[in-house]
Amino acid sequence: MRVLVGPNAMGLERVIDELRPLYPDVEFSHCAAREGLHEALAEADVFLGWVSREDYLAAGRLRWIQSPSSGVDRFLAIPELQQGDTLLTSARGTHGACLAEHAMGMILAFSRGIREFVGQQAQHHWSNREFRASMRELTGSTMGIIGLGTVGRAVARRACAFDMRVIAVDMLPAEAPEGVERLDGLDGLPRLLGESDYVVVTVPYTERTAGMLGAAEIACLKPTSMLVGISRGGVIDEDALAAALREGRLGAAALDVVSVEPLPADSPLWDAPNLLITPHVAGGTQFECDHILDIFKENLARFTRGELPLRNQVDKARGF
Repeated sequence: MRVLVGPNAMGLERVIDELRPLYPDVEFSHCAAREGLHEALAEADVFLGWVSREDYLAAGRLRWIQSPSSGVDRFLAIPELQQGDTLLTSARGTHGACLAEHAMGMILAFSRGIREFVGQQAQHHWSNREFRASMRELTGSTMGIIGLGTVGRAVARRACAFDMRVIAVDMLPAEAPEGVERLDGLDGLPRLLGESDYVVVTVPYTERTAGMLGAAEIACLKPTSMLVGISRGGVIDEDALAAALREGRLGAAALDVVSVEPLPADSPLWDAPNLLITPHVAGGTQFECDHILDIFKENLARFTRGELPLRNQVDKARGF
């Protein structure tokens, strides 16, 4: 069996030296550049990395792909992979803390005036009187979370630490965890939007969630509310979001993910008022590589023993 680690910026290939003594009958290799990925994939049975459709079609014997990312929509956009027998596992559960911290940081950038003060500092201006009256505590405000998986629950715990009221909706609602006042199915989305002061979107991108926050849903939000998207682009209708911000029908928004990445230079999002954009970096953490490799090592042990399902094995029909 041949295991290939693909090009990456996290140092995932360091796992090879650890695994070789444990699996003497397995051939491990690392392809550091995308230019050589086609040839390397042609001989691989297991792959840790990201693939394009062209890459996948070159992999004639591939039996399992471990995605280094939590979201797998780009993998499932490859028809042959989505419909085929190759197993796909995700890094779901590894980015809960960092995404939740990023979401809270985006909220605090607005509620505590941080965005404005960065600009004032650059101008050497002591802006005490201009902004103090507009600053807000999170205490007693309502946090609405769309998608209460690992990331959503991490957001909920941090919101509770700020003494916020927390409500949520999820595609697979169960009993609400501690600190979450109400957990509904997706049919409860309009109610959540109408009650929330801050809404954080953490659902994966699937056929069911594509465009789920369109113009009608954004219209349900209070004009003072803030919308935060940190899971995948395409869940929030970006044109509707930009229009709501320009027309003053939404207080603020923050996005770490967008439909087309990098964000095109002519996108109306760049100049939308009260919008903070970060370039799909919320998953960054000093622990990212360790978390991903923990999943891969556990799954490799299961795979070699023929134990299925693997950890985080993707239901291709469901989309996650």
